[in-house]
Formats: sequence, C-alpha cells, structure tokens
Amino acid sequence: MTGPDLLAAARRLEPLVAELRDRFDQDRQLPPRLVDELHAANLFRMWLPRAIGGAELPPLAFLAVIEELSRQDGSLGWCAVIPAGYGRLAGALEENVARKIFATGMGVLVGTLNPTGKAVAAPGGYRVTGRWSYGSFIGYGDWVLGNCITADATGPRQAGDGGPEFRLCLFPRADVEVFDIWHVGGLRATGSNDFQVTDLFVPERHTIPLVDFQPPPRRPGPLYVVPMTSTFVSCIATVALGIARAAIESLIEIGAEKRTAGSSTVLRDKPMAQADLARAEALLGAGRAYLFGELGTMWEDAVAGRAIELRARAAVRLAACHATQCAIQVVDLMYQSAGGAALFQSGRLERCLRDVHAAGQHIAVNMQANLEPVGRVLFGLPPGMARF
Repeated sequence: MTGPDLLAAARRLEPLVAELRDRFDQDRQLPPRLVDELHAANLFRMWLPRAIGGAELPPLAFLAVIEELSRQDGSLGWCAVIPAGYGRLAGALEENVARKIFATGMGVLVGTLNPTGKAVAAPGGYRVTGRWSYGSFIGYGDWVLGNCITADATGPRQAGDGGPEFRLCLFPRADVEVFDIWHVGGLRATGSNDFQVTDLFVPERHTIPLVDFQPPPRRPGPLYVVPMTSTFVSCIATVALGIARAAIESLIEIGAEKRTAGSSTVLRDKPMAQADLARAEALLGAGRAYLFGELGTMWEDAVAGRAIELRARAAVRLAACHATQCAIQVVDLMYQSAGGAALFQSGRLERCLRDVHAAGQHIAVNMQANLEPVGRVLFGLPPGMARF
C-alpha cells in the first residue's frame, strides 16, 4: 500500500459517496456499505506499522488521502481520519497487543484525547471510570480509547512537569455505553456521541502513558517521533481544506447555469463571481501550502533524526489554525457568491458551510484556543498548556 495507491482508492469511492450522501444527515452516521468500502480499501490502515499490515505513510501522503475524502464529504473525511489517525498508536503498544486491537473486526480504534476519565491503579492495570464527549465514528468502533487522569490510593498522580499524569486507556467497544446526543448542524454523519465506562478494569498492556502529552514509541521509525499533537491538529485542518475544495468545485458547477433574476448572464461571466473564485483559490492554496510546508519540515527533521523543537510544534499548530481559517473564508465566500442557489440541500454548498464551521470549532484548530500558547512560544516562553 503506497500513498498513490491509497489516494486512487479514495478517489474511486466518489460515485458511491454521491449515491449515498442523502442518507448522511438522516442517519447521523455513515452508511454501513460505505464503511465496508473504506475498510476494503485499507483506508483505516494508513498509519498502522508495516509490521502489522499497515501502510505507515509519511504524514503528507496520509493527509492527501484525507483531503480527498473530505472533498467528497466532510463527515466522510472526519470519520476516516479518526481511526486512521489513531492507527499510529499501534507504535506505542506491544506488538501482540497492537495486533489484537487492530486485527479485531475492521481494526477501528475510536475515542477522544480529552482527559475526562479517571484511571485508578490496580494490580495489573487500572480501574477506569469516565464519560467522554465527541466519540466520532464510535458506532463502528472495535476498540475505544478514553484519555484519563491517573490516580492511586493516595490521590491523583503528578507528571514530571507538576501537572496531572495522563494515560490513554483502550477497551473493547462492547464494554462501552454510548449516549445518542449527536443532534447537530455540521458534520452530522460523524456520529460523535458521548460514551462512558464505569469501574472497568483495563490491563496495563492496554494503556499508553502520555509524556508531555506524547505516547512514548515502542517501535522505531520517524512516524512515531513526530509529536501526536502536531499530526492531530494537521488532520483536523486537512478535513477543512478538503471541504473548502468541494465548495470551490460547487460554485464552478453552479456558475455554469445560474442566472440572477432579470439577467441573461450566467454567474461565471460576472466579474464579481470571477474575482470571488480567484480570491478563494488563493486563500485555499496559501493555507494548504503553509500547513503542508511546516509539517513537511517537521517530517524532514524526524527522518534525519533531528530533535523536534518546541518552536516547530508551534509553527505546525499555527499553520493548522490558519489553514482552517482560510478554509472557512473560502466556503463563506463561495456560499455568498452563489446567492440563493447555495441554500438547497440538493446542492453541496449548504453542507460545506455547516461542515467547515463545525470543523473550525474543534479545540485543535480554534484560533481562540491556540493563538495565545503559540504566541508564548514565539516569545520564548513555555506554551502554558499540556496538549501542545
């Protein structure tokens, strides 16, 4: 499985996505037929280690596939990037455990990095209790991860930096209670419901400690050296970039036929629409180039064995936030340029508008959550947040 092979496989899904898209909002999750095709195309295995049958793609090749799926539909890209992205956690597990988790069913690991669970040390593992939000694609998960703050008999444990000690706890989907709360405007088909476990024993080997919010790798290779937070913010931003590309394509399609009332001129022949389209293309190209450039530089450092500096992590995070904002501006511009034609569910612009704004609310790429810590790093200060 190479990057070009997987990108071609993603493109082959487009006719099926178009056929099934009307069901996405109604079902609030992807149709099983489409999920089966994602699995058959090995698109959940893009970041699994080669040693256990994965592609172990470089980050930019991985993101190109996610961008294509997101162009076809935002929820599709989101539902692909969560389990495919979590595949890199196999590199932080014992190989026999990684095979057990990623060879079960479709090998789909889902869950959330938000540490709203508690893991109390017990002989051989942890007793885990917690409720987590935003469990995207959980309806199709084989295994689920919940990020926890660890504790023992004396109380919460402290990490080396004086903050709480975090640990990812992985458990079978059958042990999880899911709450159907995902009634939202954008990214409706991601099925991002809440989930919960109560006093569940999780063996030590099914957990991953987070050191500086990074999973210490057990496997060699540059993919497992690149910070998890850097790849995560890049993944979310790339979904937004794909949605923005879809919005541009939608306006071009609309522009070939749309005429405003009282005018015989189609939209594409109007100077204002032409200027809007050019502006959108520049915005999208700039945001994408900034993100892919900064992440590409980080990847080059990882391949060369150079340390990933804090400033490089700040650059990737800033680029991800900026790329997302560029994508939002593109979709807004295309939506406004299309006029009343953008309103209809039979088209794609109204879905692009909902989906890109939903993606932009994610804490990983939200400007309000990230500009201050990035600015601190640029001033030579620590970021002031654990998930950096």
